[in-house]
Amino acid sequence: MDGDLLTNARRQAEKADGSFRAAALLRIARAECSGDASRARTTLLEGLEAVQKLPNRVREHLLEEARWVAAAISPKLLGEIPRGKRGTGRQRFASVHIVQTMITHGHIEEAFDYLLQQDEPASFPFLSVIGVLHRLDRHSPGGAERRLKLLRHAHGVWWSSGSSRHSHESDEFVQLFGYHWNEFPAGEASAVARMIVDRAVAEVDAGTSSGYMNEVHFSSRRQNTLFQILHVLRQLDPALAQSLIDSHDQLAVAARRYPNGLETMREEVEAETKRRIAEGASCTGGGCVLAGDPRDFGRQRRLIDAVHSGDFAHSMEDAIGKYQVDTSPATHNYAPKEYWPSTGVFRAVLYQAGKRIGAEAAKLLEQIPDEDLRLFATIELAAALAGAPAPAITQMKQPNPPDSRSFMHKIVRAIFD
Repeated sequence: MDGDLLTNARRQAEKADGSFRAAALLRIARAECSGDASRARTTLLEGLEAVQKLPNRVREHLLEEARWVAAAISPKLLGEIPRGKRGTGRQRFASVHIVQTMITHGHIEEAFDYLLQQDEPASFPFLSVIGVLHRLDRHSPGGAERRLKLLRHAHGVWWSSGSSRHSHESDEFVQLFGYHWNEFPAGEASAVARMIVDRAVAEVDAGTSSGYMNEVHFSSRRQNTLFQILHVLRQLDPALAQSLIDSHDQLAVAARRYPNGLETMREEVEAETKRRIAEGASCTGGGCVLAGDPRDFGRQRRLIDAVHSGDFAHSMEDAIGKYQVDTSPATHNYAPKEYWPSTGVFRAVLYQAGKRIGAEAAKLLEQIPDEDLRLFATIELAAALAGAPAPAITQMKQPNPPDSRSFMHKIVRAIFD
């Protein structure tokens, strides 16, 4: 059935113009990638050609989406797709999502090469290195050397950033090092740990609010950093570890509860997990992470409930409510229709419905009051039925017409993967 859905979606997309057609082709390519990689690549190139003909203001967002699709279908195409001129936060987000997309679609070697080519500290996805390392076998021929090469590259990028207060790159590299420090030669690991300590001590301390297991809390960013590598220092430089504990009150409190820092914490979690399994307790319940506008959390929870129950009635009502806001004269959204919040919610609901109840979810399409939004929801349903991973969804709000002086998109990004 997913093939029929995509065939019909393509026919409708071909009748559309401008950014709508380009966005539809990119999303169809993503849906095709699980079944016919060659066809998906052709559709992606067709979509890219359509994107390149658009005005700069519209083209930038679609080029970002095209890079995500390329990461899923053919990472080699990334070099042919221009990067938008974004702030460092957006660039980091884009890099993280590109690497995660490659990993999800099995492009591990391409993800490895991509990370080695990134050298801008402010946008380097340090934590994505962990995901790639998780899939690189250290026992394969040359595996340990390749893993060390990637870790050294990440360290070099971090070090080149210099001393910068509150930098995300510093926090993320410390976390990466804390997980994989023992893959460095001992002397090199000691040197890196000392660099982290020296930089943390040299920088002006800043306030933070970091907690661990509801038992340890840090209001000092410096001391939180030191705690994250306490287990490393205990192994490599016990004297330094003790001197830092003696001179930092919050670190001392944390060290009394968790003598080897995060290592002690992980050991306790593993022991508790084994105990629960031995007692026959379920460990599959888990939790969920809600993101975006807090006013949207209720809708997100209802969608999570729908995935469990298979009843998507309330989620469809939520999506229709979003559509009424996007189209009401008082709150009309002048952003491109393919990025309306209601478009995004319909896409998310139909994708999750397709995963949960299969082809039966097609009945939900009849409830979508707009033909264009129905097209994008159809593509996501087809993607779900084909086994494609969930989409990354960008939403935009613009209360003023395009010719208004105050025309500017407010971007609300939602990730459903």
